[in-house]
Amino acid sequence: MPAHPLRLRRSIHALAVLRRAAIAAGFSTAASRGCPLHAALARRGAPVGTALELYSRIRAAASPTPYTFSLLLASLAASSTRSPSDASDSDRLSAAELAHAQALKCGALGHTIVTNCLLKLYCSLGLLPDARRVFDSGGATLDTVSWNTILSGYGKSGDLLAAREVFGRMPERSLISWSAMIDSCVRAGEFSEALMVFDRMIREGFRPDVVVLVSVLKACAHLGAIERGRWIHRFLETERLKGRPGNVMLETALVDMYCKCGCLEEAWQVFDGVQSGDVVLWNAMIGGLAMNGHGEHALECFRRMLDQNFAPNESTFVAVLCACTHTGHVEEGKKIFESMKGHGVEPRREHYGCLADLIGRAGLVEEAEAVLLDMPMEPHASQWGALMSSCRMHNNINVGERVGKRLIELEPEDGGRYVVLFNLYAVNGLWEDARAVRQMMEERGAKKETGLSFIEWNGLVHKFISGDTRHPQTSLIYGLLQDMEQRLQLIGYVKDTSQVIMDMDDEEDKGITLSYHSERLALAFGILNIPHGMPIRIVKNLRVCRDCHMHAKLVSKLYQREIIVRDRHRFHLFRDGVCSCNDYW
Repeated sequence: MPAHPLRLRRSIHALAVLRRAAIAAGFSTAASRGCPLHAALARRGAPVGTALELYSRIRAAASPTPYTFSLLLASLAASSTRSPSDASDSDRLSAAELAHAQALKCGALGHTIVTNCLLKLYCSLGLLPDARRVFDSGGATLDTVSWNTILSGYGKSGDLLAAREVFGRMPERSLISWSAMIDSCVRAGEFSEALMVFDRMIREGFRPDVVVLVSVLKACAHLGAIERGRWIHRFLETERLKGRPGNVMLETALVDMYCKCGCLEEAWQVFDGVQSGDVVLWNAMIGGLAMNGHGEHALECFRRMLDQNFAPNESTFVAVLCACTHTGHVEEGKKIFESMKGHGVEPRREHYGCLADLIGRAGLVEEAEAVLLDMPMEPHASQWGALMSSCRMHNNINVGERVGKRLIELEPEDGGRYVVLFNLYAVNGLWEDARAVRQMMEERGAKKETGLSFIEWNGLVHKFISGDTRHPQTSLIYGLLQDMEQRLQLIGYVKDTSQVIMDMDDEEDKGITLSYHSERLALAFGILNIPHGMPIRIVKNLRVCRDCHMHAKLVSKLYQREIIVRDRHRFHLFRDGVCSCNDYW
């Protein structure tokens, strides 16, 4: 589509100035594939202004060809994906509009390669409506590359609905098409759908490449789909036996998947077998150890990394500080934070947030609040949220009230922010303040994030929500939960209803709500289906509440089962009535 008239006139005027300057300088090189100017334009990496100047010099010598426009558009697209040091967003947009207008004027958009380069340019700039207009007007010039480009553009922008629509209409799919669709699902957080798309791809005879497998491993990691992850590992081992070398990106994804599924022995085996790793691989191992509650091993791994002369980056220090947080190593964490600049890493918002979380979890919530207030950049809601968790953990109403109100100001539509402050007030008997928070939440229509739990069995990932009744085994699950509760009460279990926010005053109603939290439904499903001797692995999208944590400890002892729960923050390994977190989470 033609550019906006005012922008177009400005762009054409700028091009005319460049053209006159080029002619005055005496450039007369022919616009052919062997032209040095074309070669310079093809090298990519040039700033926007340089690319436009090269185009102007080519145009001064002869009429630009479709080949010229393909090089120009590709160069602008490459420039737009790098750090915007050489041009502002408006300059990039003007350059794109200028190139589009020139290609349209010269009739170059009738060529598939030019259309595809223009699509890629608009997608790289995040201008999906403009890309879609080019796509919809492409007609016979569109090919599989055109479809893949718009599909990938939608996926990277987070528009899964549009990506599904394009994928469903594709006249022909390549491996890149399937890869883009799987990546779209992963980026949108639809991990189960990503695995279903992968299964379809395999059924239709496509052989996965590195990009596809990395995306699928990410989905497995998020869902805790360990069996699917192991299938991919076996597939890769088979490929390696055929003489294909290992790929560090895939090996890192495997380490990350095994860590996030709680399989540290397998993660170590992959990690130790990597021939030439990098800092990303080390970060995955350090972060995985920290998440699984092995803070000491994570710190030891960090020291090994330094001994082997790998330079830590920003992500390394996030992982190491998290390791200190999970083990309560406050002083060591502070020293590591102070050492960052010595490694050439400037502390960012995330690092200050980790430091505050480390200090706050240790009960020093006033000091943690001071860290956030004194940091050189404005804290995000996630940093304040971590401090609020510490206030709740240590029942600090003074700091908690200030932090809770700040969180509501920052994220007024997030119901979870109201819930935490309500509970803090309620636990301390401040019922008038609690009711005011509840009323504010209702007036603003804020909704609490739905609790979800996932458990894999027989190659399928089963999803549960609190009070779910849609599962085929619902009657068996609820029957087992009732039996569990009766047996647990005989050994002294009493529900902790202090953290339940509901429009109810009856403790019995609150207890019923707790009984059917999503992780309990998943746990009952696991006991019903997974053979004794095999661990029950559950992934939850929220933090495990205190009552469900106690419930899982007692169930692990009563039923003699090993239960592994990964919540939003860390792993909990329940065995014989004890949790690996030592009730510190």
